[in-house]
Amino acid sequence: LFNVTKCTMVWQSDGDFLGVKVTRHTKTKKTLYNNFELFRLRDTSIPVEMLDLKDAVMSFAWETGGSRFAIIHAENPTASKVNVSFYDMNKTMTSTKKIKGKEVKTTKVVGELNLVDTLKGKQCNCVFWSPAGGVIILAGLGESASGSLEFYDVDTKTLTIKEHYRANEVLWDSSGRTVATCVVQPVDGGHFKFAMDNGFNLWTFQGKQLHQQSYETFYQFQWRPRERLLAEEKIEEVHVNIKKYEKEFERADKERMRALHLEETKEKRMLRSAFRERVARLKEFRSQQKEARLELLAGYDEDDEDNYVTKEVTLETVLTSVEEHIFLNN
Repeated sequence: LFNVTKCTMVWQSDGDFLGVKVTRHTKTKKTLYNNFELFRLRDTSIPVEMLDLKDAVMSFAWETGGSRFAIIHAENPTASKVNVSFYDMNKTMTSTKKIKGKEVKTTKVVGELNLVDTLKGKQCNCVFWSPAGGVIILAGLGESASGSLEFYDVDTKTLTIKEHYRANEVLWDSSGRTVATCVVQPVDGGHFKFAMDNGFNLWTFQGKQLHQQSYETFYQFQWRPRERLLAEEKIEEVHVNIKKYEKEFERADKERMRALHLEETKEKRMLRSAFRERVARLKEFRSQQKEARLELLAGYDEDDEDNYVTKEVTLETVLTSVEEHIFLNN
């Protein structure tokens, strides 16, 4: 490498790939440009892919456990609007073959760098991949940013936009289901001008807010570490049988929601039962007084429908009327 100003190395979580961002300068050292050296560490002889970018690069991050990576770039490093590009080190090739007169589609994954998607005009300066992969948060953190949070699913291309004003940290839990955004102040003390915003918000990976907590002083937020319980083979088995597990979890969710509903409506059901018991008791008391009522009313039974005369009356009401004058030619 020649005319290098700076090198930044970023490892993929499983050690399958290594990305090196190389910032170069011209001979006059007045112009800087970037390119990426992408190493395939699991392949024979460790082949290298080259990616040239004329834009300034503000952030680079690998997908956890995957082959994709995201880059924040713009023409000017101080630009308020940036682009976020997603690349994949692998490419899925689909081909169709005729076997015994029938067309059969086959897919094959080849090691080839390709551009997956580019999101333009974003207000972010950091990217945070979910530990489960697939979902990424495009965040605008720091004093000069608005605290914007964009939850983007790279697979389904769905985008949810939220905001945590003055946020300066984003922390995923190890499962990838929940993420915390925080406003923390320096531990070394001193005046922190954003102390009124101190605290954290909890979100689902889809961008739904779960909880908000504020503190007068707030220094640090950390998730409890969790051991990875499943081996790679077991995880692959879960992916294959995901439909079966979905049905089991849906059934368990319905049972849990039913139990929760019964607990929430327990008092209402008790009041309804007490009301029905009281009505039944009063009806029984009234039926016991029937002979006394008949004696007082000289044998007239007010509960007997034959003692009543039913008349049907029909009332017609004109809602609207329209008059039309028709002139006939003689």
